[in-house]
Amino acid sequence: MGGTTDPDGDEAVLSLSLDGRITDAGDGARTLLGYHPHELFGRPVEDVIPEPGGLLSGPGHDLSAAIGNDSSRFELSCRCADGTVFPAVVTVWRSMEEHGLTITAAIRRLSAEDQLAGAINLVGALVRSSHDAIIAADRDGMVTIWNPAAERLYGYTAAEMLGRPRSVLFPPDGQELEEERFRRTISGSHVEMFSAVRRHKDGRLLTVAATISPIADARGHIIGAAGFSRDIGETNRAQSMFRGLLNALPIGIIGIGEDGLIRFVNPETERLFGYGAEEVLGLPVERLIPRSGAEEQDLHGVRKDGSRFPAEVSLSPIDVGSETLISATVVDTTDRIAAEAERTRLEQELNAALRLESVGQLAGGVAHHFNNLLAIIDSHAGFVAEELSGPVTGASVREALTDIAQIRKTVDRASEYARQLLAFGRREVARPVRHDISRTVADVYALLAHSIGDDITITTNAHKDLPPVVVDPGQLEQTLVNLALNARDAMPHGGRLSITAEPCTKSVPGARPSRQVKIRVTDTGTGMPPEVLERAFEPFYTTKDPVSFAGMGLAVAHGMVTAAGGEINIASDPGRGTTVVIMLPADDVLEPRRGTGDPVAGAGAERDGRRTILVVDDEPDLREVVRRMLGKSGYDVLIAADGHEALDRARAHDGSIDLLITDIMMPEMSGTELAEKLREFRDGLPVLFMSGYAAPVLTEKGSLDPGTVLLQKPFRKQELITAVENVLSVPV
Repeated sequence: MGGTTDPDGDEAVLSLSLDGRITDAGDGARTLLGYHPHELFGRPVEDVIPEPGGLLSGPGHDLSAAIGNDSSRFELSCRCADGTVFPAVVTVWRSMEEHGLTITAAIRRLSAEDQLAGAINLVGALVRSSHDAIIAADRDGMVTIWNPAAERLYGYTAAEMLGRPRSVLFPPDGQELEEERFRRTISGSHVEMFSAVRRHKDGRLLTVAATISPIADARGHIIGAAGFSRDIGETNRAQSMFRGLLNALPIGIIGIGEDGLIRFVNPETERLFGYGAEEVLGLPVERLIPRSGAEEQDLHGVRKDGSRFPAEVSLSPIDVGSETLISATVVDTTDRIAAEAERTRLEQELNAALRLESVGQLAGGVAHHFNNLLAIIDSHAGFVAEELSGPVTGASVREALTDIAQIRKTVDRASEYARQLLAFGRREVARPVRHDISRTVADVYALLAHSIGDDITITTNAHKDLPPVVVDPGQLEQTLVNLALNARDAMPHGGRLSITAEPCTKSVPGARPSRQVKIRVTDTGTGMPPEVLERAFEPFYTTKDPVSFAGMGLAVAHGMVTAAGGEINIASDPGRGTTVVIMLPADDVLEPRRGTGDPVAGAGAERDGRRTILVVDDEPDLREVVRRMLGKSGYDVLIAADGHEALDRARAHDGSIDLLITDIMMPEMSGTELAEKLREFRDGLPVLFMSGYAAPVLTEKGSLDPGTVLLQKPFRKQELITAVENVLSVPV
């Protein structure tokens, strides 16, 4: 130690290792830093220079890398042994000694003059780099400082303005006010920020935000004033544009502070709520839009008069510097809600009109078909009357019998049309059983192979491992036949028709995959354009000749398939053909099912003695027909026109009543209600329902509940007697 010497006591010289540790110290360390030289040995230089800055900026604190080849000078703060800190100038250099490279740091206290010079340099740098114009003037108003920002703002260079009166910047009508501000400032007053108009070198006027403060010397005497100014003309124009846009918006805008109080409102808000701006500024926003805990779309605004309106409110934050405001846009949705309600009403009216159109089309089709059939029946009935009104001969009887046969044939046709209508509406009685579709495909092929036409090639293919489905086999066969006949009509010049059935799996999101049977009926016919395809399932909608009685095939197919829990879809390409796809759910039950409503065992069993049957129907002629049919077959018959009369007849009858035959659809009391009431005092009474519309006794799938027997109208005598015998043969 002691190898390092100090030129004087105001300077401490330290020797440093390359990693920044003190290896030697001169005696000046005692005077300047308060350390004995040996106390500093091995200490890191940070103990003396707490923030060495660029002194240790080299990689790994390599001082030689930081210093380079020349000496370096730093203005830093140094710390004495007692912890006090003082400003210092640290000069560092390196030299090569016998033992290697040596780093030397000389620390000297920064003098007051140095500090003042440094402060002046700092202030000068700040003035030069400021984005605001900084102008200083002596007590006479002559410019003493003019920074680059002032040059940019006012157009004068510093050389042009130094020594000139600051008044060159003031327009004539602002001279007096500016001079008054200057006089107050050099009297010791500090003027807060103000807005002023200044004149540019080119003569244009500028709007500036400015402030002015007094300048004092070391003794506190005011020697002039300094001011800052900034062009706010662009800001004012932007603010003016913003206010204009805000005022022109057709929606309410409310500015809300972090405390929930209203900071500003635009004119539309005043109009919406009926308040003037001055009435709501500072009020809680809940005064206008109460908190309801409801969703945003359920909010309501409250007007000054207390009335309410539905409001849509959107919130967004706005950073205004000192705080974050919430901008709330408010829209009165009264008109929108009314418009939506009107649109809904118009949609409902349109849907009703479309339904009426469909009903009209359906009614027209029904009337067309049944009027034709009634005309045929009436004509043949007239022929019978003519043939039997004169002398009865063998020839006239034969002709009458022929006409009667034609009448019955026409009735069968009418019954089939009624059945198709019920199938379309899913009101026909279905007798679903566990069925192998391949049998139906084979039966349809056998039926069509020699009847569909020589110019049409028909092929069928049923997969050998088809799972069974639960369906009414007769309805399924009729559906496939109808689709095949439609395909035939679409191929007037011949073509190919194929019917296939294959197993498949249907996947529905959120549900387990289900096994299905897919049936395809494909033709190479004319196809359907989109406008026809869209209406393909409508009843009686057809592009064929109206006299062909067409238009129910696809509608009936749709009714049958949906009743079986399946789906039916059509794909068609005009000029290339049509494919109808039927999807039916597979049945995974192992044991075969019997269809509900099937004939029961023991049908046709011999009856013991005469039976009494109560017949109830609100149609007088039909009551009489049934009475005659039953009477001719040896039954005693009681008749009633409605449920109430039937109850009276049953109570008044002393003997047994073996069977109730009742219509289902009757005024005041239905057939099912009548059966329940009769069984209250005639326990176990068998019931045979008859109806042309079976909906009240059908399940959701279109079948009958177990034990329910239905005879569909119209029926013939043998059908009636067979049904009666079947019901009576079941033990009570």
